[in-house]
Amino acid sequence: MAEGRQQEIEAVEMMVSPESVDVSSEDLLLSIQLPQQPQGKEKKIKIKISGDATGSHLCDEIMNRLQNTKRENVQLIFKGKNLNLNKTLSEQNVKNKGVIRFTQINQGERRQMDLTSRIMKGAEILAKRGEHFEEKYLNTTNHRVENIDLAEGEKVVFLTALILHEVARWNMKRKDYRQALMFLEYAENYFRQCSQELFNSVDNYGALNLDITWCYLQLQDIQRLVEARERLENAEKYFNQCFGKNQQRLKELEDRSGRHRILFLRLQVLWGVWFFLNQKLDQSREGFCKAEELLDQLLVDDLSVTELVHQGCTTREARLGLRASDGNIEEAKSYIEEKRQQQKAAAQRRRETLHRPIGEGHSDDTCSERNGTSDQINQVAQINSNSSPAAGSQLQPPNGETSSPSSTPATSASTGAQSNREDDEILREILTYLPNDIDDYIDMSLEEEEVIVRQYKSNFH
Repeated sequence: MAEGRQQEIEAVEMMVSPESVDVSSEDLLLSIQLPQQPQGKEKKIKIKISGDATGSHLCDEIMNRLQNTKRENVQLIFKGKNLNLNKTLSEQNVKNKGVIRFTQINQGERRQMDLTSRIMKGAEILAKRGEHFEEKYLNTTNHRVENIDLAEGEKVVFLTALILHEVARWNMKRKDYRQALMFLEYAENYFRQCSQELFNSVDNYGALNLDITWCYLQLQDIQRLVEARERLENAEKYFNQCFGKNQQRLKELEDRSGRHRILFLRLQVLWGVWFFLNQKLDQSREGFCKAEELLDQLLVDDLSVTELVHQGCTTREARLGLRASDGNIEEAKSYIEEKRQQQKAAAQRRRETLHRPIGEGHSDDTCSERNGTSDQINQVAQINSNSSPAAGSQLQPPNGETSSPSSTPATSASTGAQSNREDDEILREILTYLPNDIDDYIDMSLEEEEVIVRQYKSNFH
């Protein structure tokens, strides 16, 4: 089979060698680089095609030349980026004698790519729906709880970064750190398109750097951990700007959740690891001692949790309530009741928000929500995050969303309605990743942090 396949490719190459193809000024002669062959030689086929042809048309031309290849598993890469099947080759700056790399991906990779594409598009759709979502769902404030005024373009970029960061946290909660890191890096690229003035007003970029470094640690990516000093310095810088060096701003806001202490706990843990890996043992010991002090403040008594659970609280409510009240059971009960009222109001707002753009007739059951939040004090609405795809990159719609420029008005209207329905469905999906309250990030047992502190401190005895 392999021999026959190789002969087929070589025959095609001979038929369309550069010497035998007459290329007009409007046509492109492209080299399609195929996967490496068993004998170690990379083979190419030549395709003559109009510059006005779409990536999809080019894909069809290639499929006509090759057998036993499924179109849905094909990926075309030009200059390191996936070729957009819905745009023309000219629009994507494909020139005569250009080289296109042809690869095949398996079904698992395809599903992952489709999911990522939909999440990316959903984040941008949600960020642009300001009239429906911003006031009730994406309202962003600085550390003084003052609204941030942003130009429309920067606002969309910033909100997209926040949404992608929250998707990353959703994966972190499920310990899928590799997937989380991918969305954190997407979010970072969007964040880098924002102004320094915005960076100085919020703590989001600091939290982003902290979460990226935490993923390095969980993935045991030692090389990037060793090089993570700038990220940790960024985290510390923005936290101090927002909270104050002694967290005095949090006292002014009467924030009792412990959110800031968890941020600083992880920061001290990561500093301890960084100093240890860089052979700075005194600083490492100091970082872990500070982390241990914060752990003592944040860990809650199991018996107190059990008592509150017996009184009708969930384990989550008990843990958060005790953490907010420094272990006082009666104060914890008051805190839990207050949070329940806030969550009830938030759930009602979300139902209203979901049904406004999507329309009537959709069951609430179609949107399974997680109870969650982010760790940012400056995001008092329903979401905070900070992450992004490369600066200036264009988010591509999922495969299959095409519109013909030659459509009739009726067809265009139908296509527009279908596109709106698809957008609403993607929007519904992205909302399932977002938190329902601002305590999601601190809803953790802190077991991972405790294990790391003990493990590294044992090296100093």
